[in-house]
Amino acid sequence: MSIKLIVSIGITAICWAVEIFCAKLKNPIWGGIIPLLALAASIYILATGLIAFNGTSSFVFFVLNLFLFEGWITSREKYKKKQKSELDKMKAHDIDN
Repeated sequence: MSIKLIVSIGITAICWAVEIFCAKLKNPIWGGIIPLLALAASIYILATGLIAFNGTSSFVFFVLNLFLFEGWITSREKYKKKQKSELDKMKAHDIDN
């Protein structure tokens, strides 16, 4: 493996982890920043010809963006479930008293 590929994978993994953490915050916009930046960067890279627009590069950028947006959506769903669970616990505690 080349060093560029390893660095790219490392940067992607770090961005993905940060994005999942941010998506669990109260405001959903924080978690959406990284996927939107990645999408904008992908479009820019392919549109300007920095990387040749072919099936392989398109697939790689598609998968990258798919993982980031899927992580954001999944994290938001988990956040909503957690909030609902906490609200249900508070309601149950209020009924018991």
